[in-house]
Amino acid sequence: MNGSLAIGIDLGGTNLKVAVVDRQGRIAAQQVGPTNAERGPQPIIEDMAALANLVLRDASSCGDCAGVGVGSPGPLSLRTGRVIRSANLPGWEDMPLRDLLAQRLSLPVILENDANAAAYGEFWMGAGRDGADMVMLTLGTGVGSGVILDGRLVHGHFENAGELGHMIVVPDGLPCGCGQRGCLEAYASATSVTRRVIAAMEEGKRQEAKGAILTPTSLRPGAGPLREASRVPSSLAWDASTIADRARQGDPLCSRVWSEACIYLAIACISIQHAFNPARVILGGGMAQAGAFLRDNVIQELHRRQWSLHSDLPAIVLAELGPDAGVIGAAGLVFANCHESW
Repeated sequence: MNGSLAIGIDLGGTNLKVAVVDRQGRIAAQQVGPTNAERGPQPIIEDMAALANLVLRDASSCGDCAGVGVGSPGPLSLRTGRVIRSANLPGWEDMPLRDLLAQRLSLPVILENDANAAAYGEFWMGAGRDGADMVMLTLGTGVGSGVILDGRLVHGHFENAGELGHMIVVPDGLPCGCGQRGCLEAYASATSVTRRVIAAMEEGKRQEAKGAILTPTSLRPGAGPLREASRVPSSLAWDASTIADRARQGDPLCSRVWSEACIYLAIACISIQHAFNPARVILGGGMAQAGAFLRDNVIQELHRRQWSLHSDLPAIVLAELGPDAGVIGAAGLVFANCHESW
């Protein structure tokens, strides 16, 4: 089905974003609402359809709609259009999202992993728009990722390739929500960085209450909590942005946690280099709001650890589309598949 517009939907555990996007990647209309995930799948699917109809009405003068792309947390079955299960969406088990939404909107629907959709958005209209092979890491609540080779998303035999946030970087390390231990996500997501700082602060306070001597530990991956933790102001609203700011100012605890996150990201980039040999790795999500302070630290750690046999390191660059990457990418996948049979 041809059309000058497509609907992109970004289904998150907290927010639901729906946009109409044209073939130049421009957002013509957009709606955002709370997911209220505790309600279960059926009310959320109804909300998705309602918001899609709203944006279509708002953009009715811009052209016809070719279809709908949905970026959803996984794991998914892309062949059958089903959400197999989602950690942040209670009750979404073996849910035929693609077909249920298509019935409500009378439009063809493509289902894709949410991180893959964001990666495709950057490939189509963002930091990867020159069309070279790329990998995107989205450093937010978790570490999402998407791999694009020869212009196509890599899905793998079991349809869940590219889950790079769950590559193990520390054997028997911190527990991850996926059930493994030592995942990249447990060390380098915006959430995990924040959690580690807060945990170290609490440990520092416990040690101080016991009369422990306040001395710093060495700066190395896996070192114990810093005793300086108790000196960090507890009144701050802690998030990855705050931690980046404090690290820039030389705060010892925030500097160590931030540095460790950059080390593990560099290790991941080396594994990505050897596995996929992309032209670039794009860093997005909440951690990437630190800009060059993230990128340059990762590059520095990457160069310290690269192999010496060949100079084929990917460029490390920042994402350009921000929170719109998911809806733009989901819509872009509709245009990319218009020539195929729906």
